[in-house]
Amino acid sequence: MEELRGYHGIWRIDDEAIRIRFDSGRRVPTLFKALGGCTVPLAAVRDVDFDRGDRKRGWRLRLELARGTDPYVMLGVSARDELTPLVLAGPHDRELVAEYVADRIRAGAHYVRETLATPPDRGEIARALVARPPLQVRTAEGSASFDGDKVRLQWDGWLASSAKEKEKSREYRLAEIESVLWHPPADVTEGCMRIVLRGVTLPEATALDNDFFTLASHGSKGAEETFLMAATLNAHIEGAAPAAVESGADDTGGAEDIFAKIRELGRLHAEGLLTDEEFSTKKAELLDRL
Repeated sequence: MEELRGYHGIWRIDDEAIRIRFDSGRRVPTLFKALGGCTVPLAAVRDVDFDRGDRKRGWRLRLELARGTDPYVMLGVSARDELTPLVLAGPHDRELVAEYVADRIRAGAHYVRETLATPPDRGEIARALVARPPLQVRTAEGSASFDGDKVRLQWDGWLASSAKEKEKSREYRLAEIESVLWHPPADVTEGCMRIVLRGVTLPEATALDNDFFTLASHGSKGAEETFLMAATLNAHIEGAAPAAVESGADDTGGAEDIFAKIRELGRLHAEGLLTDEEFSTKKAELLDRL
């Protein structure tokens, strides 16, 4: 087994995978500390980008994965090193060792891909890169928790709006969720994690204060934690929707999902986020699926 230590953690490489473990020191990026570690199957590695660097900034190694397997890239944010666990950097005096390990990973990944009888499961690869449930993250507005089956947004932080404080919390089953979006904070603008429901398009509120599908982050407080939560949820969503719901079958589970969405539409309509016409149209669309 090969090992390579960098500034923020250590990579251990065997014949099947790269096993990443992060340190917990003060200078370690928040995302890495919250994640703790992850496993990258060699079969998922498409290429290895290695930069020798120089004496001042040291070397940098980055894994590029097969399309559809990297839940961090799928969030559509810029490729900052602190927003992906697939980067390792270290001091210049370890450059030759790091370059050797990069070559070892590249060769091992090529061999595994050539000898696999069946393509690896993209969902399994993505789930190996994120946190394992149960997971909870907190911001100045409140918290988000995921138990493997449902997501709970709770607005009990000191920066929660009066509307969200009154609402207190909401829960969404994983099978109801189509995807989770993440917006980084910019300048004085709040960032947020936003839940998008499956099968129905809901408008975004004009302000995060009234958007009950969001957990906001302010500055750096909670931003990387909500990024990890969004990546974790998206990695688990792929196989979560029951086949009956996807096919429109008329069963109890599918009907319950549809009525839950109609109740959600009703709340949005009552809060003034949907017009009468929008509410009637979307309600009719859902009832047609029964």
